[in-house]
Amino acid sequence: MSKKILIMGLESLNNFGENFVLQCDKYLVDEFGTCDVIIFDFEPAMTKIRKLVYYFVLCMSKLCLLKALRYKFVLLAVKIRCLKAYKTAIEDVDMIIFGAGSFKYGTQKLWAYYSLTIDIAKKQKIPVMFNAMNIQKYNATDWRCRFLQSHLNSECVKVITSRDGAAGVERLRNDYHINNGILCAGVGDVAFWIPECYKVQRKQMNETIGINLIYGNIFKRYGSSLPEKELIKTYVDLLKKLDNENLKWELFTNGLSSDYKFGIKLLKLYGNTHKKIKVPKSDTDLIGMISGYKIILGARLHACICAYSLGVPFIGFIWDEKLYYFSKMAHLEKHFVSELELSGEVLYQKITGKDSIYTAEQIEQRKMWKEKTKEYINLFLRGNS
Repeated sequence: MSKKILIMGLESLNNFGENFVLQCDKYLVDEFGTCDVIIFDFEPAMTKIRKLVYYFVLCMSKLCLLKALRYKFVLLAVKIRCLKAYKTAIEDVDMIIFGAGSFKYGTQKLWAYYSLTIDIAKKQKIPVMFNAMNIQKYNATDWRCRFLQSHLNSECVKVITSRDGAAGVERLRNDYHINNGILCAGVGDVAFWIPECYKVQRKQMNETIGINLIYGNIFKRYGSSLPEKELIKTYVDLLKKLDNENLKWELFTNGLSSDYKFGIKLLKLYGNTHKKIKVPKSDTDLIGMISGYKIILGARLHACICAYSLGVPFIGFIWDEKLYYFSKMAHLEKHFVSELELSGEVLYQKITGKDSIYTAEQIEQRKMWKEKTKEYINLFLRGNS
């Protein structure tokens, strides 16, 4: 009798990098051979009445001066939106895999989605796996962090793997105090399996440089200091240098409207409002775009990972710790630019230089880490965790 596996993630976010994660998770579970797989969105659709109540409670949370109370209102809103749908989705499954790419509490309400799911899974004795996660830095002063931590040593949680490598495992054991009964291991990002999952290879490349967009206050949202005007200036300076050298370029997004709006603002300030921004309509569309570029500037992590998986050269910049730890895990440090180094000149030199070309070691690292990802999914599915 086949096992029924529920893979949960941010399917409807319109950041198609999230879909890479979900589809590659599904591919690896399907490869196991004896499972029925269901992908389920962390953010289910709502009726009009439920939506009104949900947003009312979220608005109430913003009026709270005490952070702990604010987050309790957010948790209540998530329960209003998700509890019934989660119970229905989980009631007859054998195992649950979280495929959202990040083990975090700071953004996107993931701490609430994970905790709510664990509460339900614990009652029904359903094994849970966190797969190939970036592990956000522990913060004992953040109520959300402590709330998520309180759920992690639940008896239903069997495996937590991290794409941060050894650093992720150390953070889980030493900071989150994950007990030894839960298997923790370093793995590669599951999207390393894009070529096999989507049955795609790198296209015959053209001479176009793909410039991936991200919204202007991304650095500040993730705890850094770079303001939007400086990020725009960096992009503008880069585009000027590319135009001065008659190099073809194209702006593209991972699908998010906020990134597209930033691109419109960028083109207006650059003085080229006629230039089109390519917006993918699906995950396969995004892969098709990236696979055809000569090289990309990857602002979104999974634009970088998609390029890496297909052998398309890339240069990225670091706006969150997850990009830093990814670069370390994959030995891709030279492909990334830190916030302190970030400028149009530095990006231009990187894009037109040799740092974007993969070494034999980096290619071998990708092969090794992707096999580890598959190995630990198989361990979980076999119940050997």
